[in-house]
Formats: sequence, C-alpha cells, structure tokens
Amino acid sequence: MLTTAMDSPVSARRCARPDCAQVAGASLSYDYRARTVWLDEDVDPDPSRHDLCLPHARRLRVPHGWRLIDRRGNAAVAVPVSAAG
Repeated sequence: MLTTAMDSPVSARRCARPDCAQVAGASLSYDYRARTVWLDEDVDPDPSRHDLCLPHARRLRVPHGWRLIDRRGNAAVAVPVSAAG
C-alpha cells in the first residue's frame, strides 16, 4: 500500500504542438462533418483529443468555413465562421 509520500507522481499532460513542452491547459476536439472545433478544459485524456498549452490555445485558428467553440471558463464562446477563417 502506498502512502502519500510514496504515491507515484501524476504525469502532467503536455502540449501536442511539436517542440512545445508546456503543460496542457486546454483540450481540442473536432468534427469534420460539422466543421466544428471545440476547446475544453479539465477533460479526461482521450486519443481523439489534442492537448494544447494556453498560449497555443489562445492563438488557435480554424480553417475557413469552420466554427470554433471555446467551452473553457464560465461561458461558451462561439467564433463565427466568417471571423474564424
């Protein structure tokens, strides 16, 4: 039985962007058919999601014609298709 002092350390999730070693602060998921990208926080790790650090999440741009829905924080923010491209 492990004690608090002996518990194995929780490995921090890292940003999925190449050459970025920062801790992930957001999780990106998408649906090709709906042309929608979601940014979430505090979600369980999943192979279909991509972790991003906060600077990369802030700078995220989606392809023309796609919609970005930022579900982090208290209120959901949707970026209109025309502004996202």
